[in-house]
Amino acid sequence: MKHKRGFTFLMALLFLLPITASAGHFWMGLFSKEARYTEQTFLIQKHLKNLNASINEGWKDGFMVTDIEYGNDLWMATLSKGTGYTKQAYVKKRDWKAFTRSVGQHLDKGFMLVNVEYGDGTWVALLVKGSRYSEGRYDVIRYWDDFPAFITKRWDEGYHLIDVEPADGKWVAVFAKNTGFTAQAYDSVDDEKAVDEIIKKRWDKGYRLLSSEYGDGLWFLIFVKDKNKKGQVYVRRERVNGLKEAISTQWDKGLKLIDLSEGR
Repeated sequence: MKHKRGFTFLMALLFLLPITASAGHFWMGLFSKEARYTEQTFLIQKHLKNLNASINEGWKDGFMVTDIEYGNDLWMATLSKGTGYTKQAYVKKRDWKAFTRSVGQHLDKGFMLVNVEYGDGTWVALLVKGSRYSEGRYDVIRYWDDFPAFITKRWDEGYHLIDVEPADGKWVAVFAKNTGFTAQAYDSVDDEKAVDEIIKKRWDKGYRLLSSEYGDGLWFLIFVKDKNKKGQVYVRRERVNGLKEAISTQWDKGLKLIDLSEGR
């Protein structure tokens, strides 16, 4: 397995980053021995426009964006090879209506929405062709209290939840069919100390963690069961350098970065 070495930064960024993050803040990286990614690289930028330029360079080298995260005034993106994707589109809009209109236009062209992120007043969407998923859709739920019933409704219709983004006074939920999942569960807690216990309990029951998100004061964890029985590892780091080192360490062990979240 090959892993692209070196992390993409603006040189000036190294002098702008705080030595430690704000109180209680941390990044959480999820790693797996999934074999489908053959090579990865990781980008960190202060501004989205600089991340865009780095993503364009990654596309030229044959990478696809597999995750994007904003937190503590930083944009981060994981780029991978071996995704199976044949094409990728990247939508970014500050206006919500313009964002949904652009996403809709891509869906009409046969793209699959796989990831939504919000940061610094901008909505970002990752859309792909060649995904194993089908019949993708997204829904916007205004209130958290309505969200659990809405998830159950989609489950009853044969969908699985593949991504969540709680931001800007709304919960954006991405669903798909043909996921290969045999079961799905989720948990939400307002205490980050409970996250470890929840993950362990789900792992003990045969689930794997698909993704985690923090927003509206809650940690939201999505779990699935499928044929993938390979081990998972997650790490928490408060400092950017510590996060970079953790990613390199897990790459050296043959694990791939499959999800990154930021919270407190």
